[in-house]
This record gives sequence, structure tokens and C-alpha cells, in this order.
Amino acid sequence: MKKLKEIFKSPYMILLFFAFKLVVYYKLIDVDVSDIVFILVSVTALGLIFLSFIRSRLKRKNITFLIIYSLLSLLMFADTMYYNYYNQTVSIKQLWQAKNVAAVPESFVATLIPASFLLFADIPIIYYYFKKFLKDNSKRAAWSYKRELKYIAIGFVSIFILLVVNPFESKTIDKVNSVEFFSNHVNDIYNAIAESVVTEEVPEKEVLDTVKEVTPQVSGPKYKNIGEGKNLIVIQVEALQNFVVNAQYNGQVITPNLNAFLQQDTVYFDRYYTTIGKGNTVDAEFSTLNSLYPVIDRECYTLYQNNTFDGLPWLLRDKGYDTLAIHGYKGEFWNREAAYPGQGFQNFYSMEDLDQSDIIGLGISDKSMFRQAADILEKQKKPFFSFIITLTSHHPFVIEDKDVTLKIKPEDEGTKFGSYLKTVHYFDEAFGQFIQELKNEGLYDNTVIALYGDHHALNLNMDNNKEMMEKYLGRTYDYDEMLRIPLMIHVPGSGVKETIHTTGGQIDFLPTIANIMGLKFDQPYILGQDLCNATDGFAAFTAYLFRGSFIHNNVMFEISREGVFDGSRAWDIKTETPLDASQYEEDYNRAITVKKTSEEILNQDLIKNYIHRDTAPSSTPDK
Repeated sequence: MKKLKEIFKSPYMILLFFAFKLVVYYKLIDVDVSDIVFILVSVTALGLIFLSFIRSRLKRKNITFLIIYSLLSLLMFADTMYYNYYNQTVSIKQLWQAKNVAAVPESFVATLIPASFLLFADIPIIYYYFKKFLKDNSKRAAWSYKRELKYIAIGFVSIFILLVVNPFESKTIDKVNSVEFFSNHVNDIYNAIAESVVTEEVPEKEVLDTVKEVTPQVSGPKYKNIGEGKNLIVIQVEALQNFVVNAQYNGQVITPNLNAFLQQDTVYFDRYYTTIGKGNTVDAEFSTLNSLYPVIDRECYTLYQNNTFDGLPWLLRDKGYDTLAIHGYKGEFWNREAAYPGQGFQNFYSMEDLDQSDIIGLGISDKSMFRQAADILEKQKKPFFSFIITLTSHHPFVIEDKDVTLKIKPEDEGTKFGSYLKTVHYFDEAFGQFIQELKNEGLYDNTVIALYGDHHALNLNMDNNKEMMEKYLGRTYDYDEMLRIPLMIHVPGSGVKETIHTTGGQIDFLPTIANIMGLKFDQPYILGQDLCNATDGFAAFTAYLFRGSFIHNNVMFEISREGVFDGSRAWDIKTETPLDASQYEEDYNRAITVKKTSEEILNQDLIKNYIHRDTAPSSTPDK
């Protein structure tokens, strides 16, 4: 008993508490705790930090260490929340997005994992330990402070060089850097600083050559110019996954109006995927409008607000269109109000410009927003391009009973699955009313209407979504289904009715709609392809799957979180058959290359070398 007491009084007991914390942490971010190297490295790193404080002569060393330990616990907590939603730990570059996350508190709370609070459980114990056993630490010190400081400094520098710089390019160290708590975040900070200090720009000719190499140059007569001269409405639907289209639940059709929409004059792309980054909805619209990939660091509307773009709004303005965007939330959210002029929008109607009497969840209800949109468009100069963003089906799918018309089974009540079906059915009703109002206003016959989902609704890593979706679908619910969204392009009077199965992503929308609307590009930086005429489909992923993950026709590839083929997986999305991941290195390299190329285009603002406008867009659009 006396021996146990001595052990408990030992300063290094704190490391034992930390080891238990690490087991919880690694479990929550799906790291195999049997791989003891991660825990050993983490405990060693904290041991060096602790030793530097315990042997120091700082007056408030105990409380200072406790504050640092608490901040590390908070970072772990943030990692678990971020991983629960994004399948990735947090980066220092994403800290700037905290304001946008805080603006959606219901969604923020919904990502919480109760077990994450265990990460703070040892802090009161350590505080008690300091108060009880380390009141007079100076008497305990047996070593020379200067000598210990030297050893500590050597230890820190050695670990930093070995793990962060990785001079021998060891795959094992790469694995540790990607997963282990300290080295992962130190490596992230090191890379962020290195990127800001040392910027090596790829020569433009090399970027152009790479674009030609990795981007298919597809053209063809199919559906060419069938929408030329017509108005264009593009609707980005919040969290619209493809599985709800033409589907039933509890004896009810989930999306009857979307289904009817598909029955005539519509091209439906049923193998279409979201390629968003950490900006979620705004990354979806950025990629859709510009045929460029978003970056992982932060939303493109903020990072590249002052860049020159030549996306869909600008192409249509060059053809004499008036351009406007409509969204039922705050104009400043995700920096839209500041970024939209540079994107080519002349007017932006946000929550502040609309009637706010009917609110559901985050903002103006879809039914109210669509009614107001129809009134705005009726008064709009023709031809026009309107970009409309819906909101009601936003996570965590909050909707009042008075607005619900889909009957949910008792066992599905209170689940994200059941709540999502309620909100997406509500959107479908709103969409049906909008189509009727366009007809009533005499706008429908001369308007092309394109509609797609911005990103997934039901994250397979959260709640019990995977279990419930597999029960509903009767098959495996994996990333190929989670990231699949519908794309529909409706051209009244065209007589077109086809489902196109070519694999594509939001990166492909611009060249596809350009073919239909008769638009031409004056710059080469278009990374997607026209899905109407393409037969070989490819899309790289930015968030939720790690860099290098892709879909190529029927093959879905998920790179391991360590970025190595060991632990990666691939499967045939039609048969769900596992495939040998090591056979897809060429496509993996293509995914890496196309993402790097897109980032170079944005970082160097290369489009400005081709586009020269007489007047710059005003910073505040007219209302």
C-alpha cells in the first residue's frame, strides 16, 4: 500500500492519466489503440513538456502547466468533434471558420459526442495533485536545472526533426505524423508556417500543360445549345442526397415533385458527386460556378475573394444576362456578400432583403423563399440568370410539426434519418409550388432550370445514420452513396428525357451547362468536363475522404488517413465488391495532381491573365 502511495505521489502519475486520456481520444477518432506507438509518442511528448515545467524555476509553473494541459484537452475535444463530422482532425487553418460554425449552433451541438467530455475528466484530478503533492517542488528537485534544460531542449529538437521534418521520408513516420496527436498538430503548424514563408509557384506553362494532361477535352453535339437564349435558374438544394429521388418511405413518395420534374424535358445525372471542401455549401457553389476544386484550408469565397473569375455568372453576363443570387440567410455568412460581386453576380438578395415572417431552422423557409424568388424574377429584366440556395433541409433538420406532411414511423421519430426525410419532403413541396408560380408568372416556358444537391445530409460516421440507411436501402451505406447527389437540368419544350450514368462531380457542372446554354470559354482553366458528351467519368474528393481519394467510373477509392496504400481501400460501387487498392496508384496520382493544379490556379490568380474587363465589379451589389 505504501508503495502504491509513493507511485501516486510521483510527478509522473500525470503521464498515466494522460495515457488513459489518449486511449479515449484515439478511440473517438478511430485510431487502433493496439498500435501502441501512437500512445508512446504522445506520452513521451507530454513527458518532455511536463519535465520542462516541473524542473523549472517559474513562479506559477504548476498553474501554467495546468492551463497548457487544459488547452491540449480542448484541442483533443475539438478534434473529436471535427472528426465526427468531417472524418478528419482539425487544422490550424480551419480555426478561422469558428465564426461560421458558431452561427449554426444547432448543427454544432448535433456533432457533439458525449464520450468526448471524458477528455476533461482528469483535469480536476491533476489540479488536486498539484495542490496536494507539489506545494514545495523545489525541495524535490535533485538534478541540476541547467543540465535538465539541456536534455529537454535536445529531446524537443530531436523529436521535431525526426517526426515533423522527416529527413529520411519514412512511411512509418508519415503514419505517425498523420495520426499521433502532437506530431499531427505540430506538423500542421509547421506546414502552415512553411507555406506562408516559402511559396514556390509552379510556372504557368507547367500548370497549363497539366490541365491539358489531366482534364479531358470533351466536346460533342449532344444537347448542344438547346437552352441558348433562355433564362437560367440554378437551384442548389441543401443536403439533397440522390437516394430520395424516385423513392418511397412508409408508403409515401418522398419527392413527388422532383420525380415529376424528371418525366419530361429533363436530363438527369444519377452518378453525380459532391466535391466540397471544409466550406461545405459555399464550396459546392464555388466549384459548381467555376469548375475549380475547393481547397481544404478554408472556404474559397474568403481566401480568393479578390481573384479574377470567369465562371457561369460572368459567362452569362457577357451574353447580356442579368445575374442575381437569392438565399434565405445572412448575407455575410461564408463571406457571400463580399465575394459575389467578384463571382459576377450583380444583385444578391439575402435574409436582410426578404420577408422574414416564416422561419424554419436556420433561416427563411423554402416555401417563403421560393414565393419571394418568383416575385423577384417576374420583375427581372430578361434574360436573367438566378442562383437560388435553399435552406430548410439543413443539418440537424429542425422542423415544426405544423410544417410536416410526411408521416414518419414511430421507430424513426427523433432520429436524424426521420428528421431529414421530413425536411426534404418539405423542400419538395416548396419546389413544386415554385414551378407552378413560374408557370403562373409566364416564366416557365422560356427558362432552363438546373437543380442539384450541395452535399450529403446523413454522415455515415455520425449518430446511427449508417445503421438506419442500410436498413432503409437494403444495402451497404458507404461513401459512394453518402456523397452522391442528384443533378437535373430541365429544358422546357426540348423533348429531352434521359438519365445519364457517366460519373461526375460538381466540378463538371459548368462545362455541362455551358454546352446546353451555348456558352464559350475565353480561358483554359476549366477542370471539369461536359457530362452530356463524356463517357469516362472522374472526380477527386477534398473533404470527408483524405487527399488522393477519388471516384473513377465504377471504382471508389479511399486513401488511408496516413496517405499510404497500406490501409487504403477500393470497391466496385455497383457490386460492392472489394478491389485491390494498390492497383489504382495512377488514378490516385491523378487525383493529387488535379487538386494541386486547381490550387495553383487559385493561389496565382491565373485566370486574370486571360480575362480583362473594362470595369471591376462593385463591392456592394445593387438591390
